[in-house]
Amino acid sequence: QRLVRHASRMAVVTLFCRVSGYLRDKALFSVIGAGFLYDAYRTANRIPNAFRGLFAEGTLHAAFVPMLSQLVGRGGDREEARELFRGLLAVLLLIVGLVVAVGILISPWLVRVYAEGFVDVPGKFDVTVLMNRIMFPYLLLISMAALFQAVLNSHEKFLLSATTPMFFNFVVAGAAWLVVPRVDNPAPVLAGAVLIGGVLQAAVQAPAVRRLGFRISPLWSAIRSPRVGQVLLLMLPGIPVLGINQINQLISNRFASFIEGGVSYTYGAYRVTELVFGAVVVQMTTVLLPLLSRELREDPSQASKTLLNTATLVTFVTLPAAAVMAVLARPIIGLLFGGGRFTSADVAVTGATLAAYAFSLIGTGHVKVMASAFFAQKNTTTPMWGSLVALIIFTAGCWWMVGPLGTPGLGWANTIAMVSFGLFLTLLYARRYGFDRAAVGPNVVAVLRQAAVVAVLVVGLLQVRPWLAGIDHTGLDGALRLGAIMAPVGVLYVLGVTLLGGRELATLVATFRTGGAE
Repeated sequence: QRLVRHASRMAVVTLFCRVSGYLRDKALFSVIGAGFLYDAYRTANRIPNAFRGLFAEGTLHAAFVPMLSQLVGRGGDREEARELFRGLLAVLLLIVGLVVAVGILISPWLVRVYAEGFVDVPGKFDVTVLMNRIMFPYLLLISMAALFQAVLNSHEKFLLSATTPMFFNFVVAGAAWLVVPRVDNPAPVLAGAVLIGGVLQAAVQAPAVRRLGFRISPLWSAIRSPRVGQVLLLMLPGIPVLGINQINQLISNRFASFIEGGVSYTYGAYRVTELVFGAVVVQMTTVLLPLLSRELREDPSQASKTLLNTATLVTFVTLPAAAVMAVLARPIIGLLFGGGRFTSADVAVTGATLAAYAFSLIGTGHVKVMASAFFAQKNTTTPMWGSLVALIIFTAGCWWMVGPLGTPGLGWANTIAMVSFGLFLTLLYARRYGFDRAAVGPNVVAVLRQAAVVAVLVVGLLQVRPWLAGIDHTGLDGALRLGAIMAPVGVLYVLGVTLLGGRELATLVATFRTGGAE
C-alpha cells in the first residue's frame, strides 16, 4: 500500500513536471525562435549537463541511495550515515568544483568540440562561450540537489525532490516570457536563469534534509573513509555507458551545428519522442520488468515468456505512436511549438525531423526492455557494448545522411542506430540465454497483427492529413482538429488489434492492476 501511495503521487508530480518542461520549451521557442540564440543556449546548457549523469542523478545516486538506506534503516548507524553524507558533500565540492573551474577555463575549446559549425556564424561562437561559462556552475548546484534527493529518498520521502524540476522550468520560462523581450542582450539573462533554477532545486530540499538530522556542511576528514571510497567505487561501472551516451549527444550536436537552426530543430523533434518515451515506455517497463527479475529467481522457465510478452506489449504502444508522429509530424510540432518567433518554416523543418526520429521510438522501447533483461541476468557488459555499436552506426549514419538531408538525416541516423541496437541485444540474448520457442511464434504473430492494423490506419491518416494543414501555431482550433483525428485513431487501433485476436490491452490492464494490488 505504501508503494502504491508513493507511485500514485509520483505519477501526478511527474505529469506536472512534464507539463512545466513543455511550457519552458514553448516559452523559449516562442520568444527567441529557432536559430542563433536558441542554438547557442541549448549547446551551452548541454555541455555542463554532459557531466550531470556522473555527479548528479546518475551513477552517484545509484551508488549512494542503497548504502544510505541500509545505514538509516533498522539496525543501521545513523551517525555513520551523516558522516557518509558530509564526506560525499566534501567530495562533490572538491571534484565538481574543480570540473566547473576547468570547464569555465576551457569553455572555448569545449564549445568548438560540440559546435564547430558556430565558428562560421559571426558572433554565435562567442555568445555560446559566454552562456556556457555562466551556466557551468549549474553542474555543482544540481549535483548538490541530487545528493539531497538521495538523502530524502533513502527516508522514503520522494515528493519534494520530484517537484524540483518544476522550479527550474518555471524560472527559465519566466525569464523567457518576462525578461528577455525587455533587454538588449538576452544571452546572459537566459544563462543566469539556469543558475537561479539550479539554486532553487538545491535550496528547496535543504530544510527537509536538515530536519532529518543531516548537517549541510562538508566533512573533509571523511573523504578518506571506507564508506565514501565504497560509493565512489560503485560509481565506476556506470561511467563507460555514461561516456558513450554523452559522446552520442556530442556527435549529434556537432553535426547539427553546421546547419542554421539545426540544434533547435533536432531538440524540438527529439523532445516530442522523449515525451512519449518517458510518459509511456518508462512507466510500462517500470511496472512490468520487476516481474522478470523475480521469475529468473523463482521460475526461470517462465522468464523468457515474460520477456517476449513485455517486448510485445511495449511495441503495442510504440508502433502506433511512431506511426502517428511520422504521418502527423508537422501539425504536432505546429501545435506544440508554433507561434511567436517559431515560424511556419521552423515548424516545417522540425516536423520533417520528427518524422525521421519517429520510428526510433520503437527501437528505443525495445532496447529498454532488452537492456533490463540483461540487467536482470546481472549482465551489464553486453548493453554497454551494444551502446557502443549503436554509437558507431549513428556516427556513420550522420556522415552519410546529414549532408544531403539536413536535420532529418540526424533523425534517420538515430532511428537506424536504435533499431540496430535493439536487434543486437535481442540476438545476443537469444544466443546466450535463449527464448522459449513456444512463446516466440505467438509474439511474432502479435507484432504482425499490430503492424497490419497500423498500416491500415496510416492509409487513413494520409487521407485526412490535408485537413490538418495550417496548424502552425499553438491554439484551440489546432488542438481540437488534431484531437479529433488522434482520439479515434487510438480507439480504432485498440479495437482493430482486439478484434483480430490480440489480448494486449487486457494484459496491460491486468498487469497494472496486479502491480497496484501488490
